[in-house]
Amino acid sequence: MNRVFVLLMILSLLGGVLHAKRTFFPSRAQQAEALMANPIPATPADQVTGPAVDVYGRTGCGFTRRMLADLQSDGIPVRYYDIDVPAIEAQFDSRFRHAGLLRNGMYELPVVEVGGRSYARPSSESVAYRFRNR
Repeated sequence: MNRVFVLLMILSLLGGVLHAKRTFFPSRAQQAEALMANPIPATPADQVTGPAVDVYGRTGCGFTRRMLADLQSDGIPVRYYDIDVPAIEAQFDSRFRHAGLLRNGMYELPVVEVGGRSYARPSSESVAYRFRNR
């Protein structure tokens, strides 16, 4: 009887530890799933007037989604360009092909343009700083 009780206690403790691990230390797959479950409303590029940060990326890209969320929460106007749209992809490629942003033949998304300069996968803090001090 005591062995059964001890075994149940051990199993309960292990279950609690696993639950805490999943809750407080989510895996990359869980983080990506959470990002996809909460879509970020990106303002289409043609609806933003005045100075803004241009963000080129993919809706399914976690880095792009995080950049959009961070900039929007900081109150920075953003023009978002989805490069999965063929016309935008062609413009994007012709515009940035020779800008020195390619890494092993690929772009690190998002590509952000602020103050006339382009950056591949910058931090949202540096983009906000550059926008406010342009």
